[in-house]
Amino acid sequence: MKTPRIPICLPLVAVIGLLSACGPTPTTMKLEPLETKYLRTPGQTVKLAYEVFDAEGQPMSDPKLRWTSSAPDVAQVQEGLLTVRKSGKTTIGATGGKVRAALPLELTILNSLDVRAPGADFLEVGRVIKLRVVARNEQGSSLQDAMPTFRSSDEMVARVEDGQLVAVRPGKATLSATLGHLSRHIAVQVVPADFARLGLNLTHHAFQRRGQSVQLQARAFNRSGVVLDTVPLEFFTSDSAVVSVSPEGRVTAVGSGRAVVSVVAGRRRSAAEFVVP
Repeated sequence: MKTPRIPICLPLVAVIGLLSACGPTPTTMKLEPLETKYLRTPGQTVKLAYEVFDAEGQPMSDPKLRWTSSAPDVAQVQEGLLTVRKSGKTTIGATGGKVRAALPLELTILNSLDVRAPGADFLEVGRVIKLRVVARNEQGSSLQDAMPTFRSSDEMVARVEDGQLVAVRPGKATLSATLGHLSRHIAVQVVPADFARLGLNLTHHAFQRRGQSVQLQARAFNRSGVVLDTVPLEFFTSDSAVVSVSPEGRVTAVGSGRAVVSVVAGRRRSAAEFVVP
């Protein structure tokens, strides 16, 4: 009676296949920080950057990793793709073999940015004003540590130092503040430090009829009486139904009555009275 031969080829094939499927095993892993913690909207996705190396120190192109988030209500992660749900903190974990890496995140969905520089439209040289910044997330909460990146279109006119706007020399500049995806812009006008007073060519004028006009000339002077051409002037009428005034100071009679036209430069003001029959 012959003893039946037990085929061994199938088990050998199975073992060989198992060995080939194992491949390199991750030994070190690194998760890169996000470029910015500020996001645009809930549901925004961010591709996480990471590196995985095998035992020989070679980078693994397609490692099999298991991803977790300590706060799924803040952010979820799948195959290295982060989906942000709301502002908050979470820790992203990645596991490959016996290696694990963690990335703590503080995510902010930036909803609004308000930047103010009171008096920036008329700053004397050398004056310094504190910038006011209010940023809020999608829940309306104020972000206490939010500090935009400031840039001046001309730092020879005005620049930002330690959250303060510094007037350097007469001229105009635009101050830009950027936080995440939001930007705000502020027009800055710097005038000579020795600006002292305003002068007008008229203090009182009576029109003969409606439709007539006259030029109200205003000049800025320093303490020595020298005319300053770099001081911006604004004109206002107390009653537009009586007289109107152009941005250049041209006053026109509109209707019967009395009105005062004021010229303003920063905190200084001068005025003239007009009468229309």
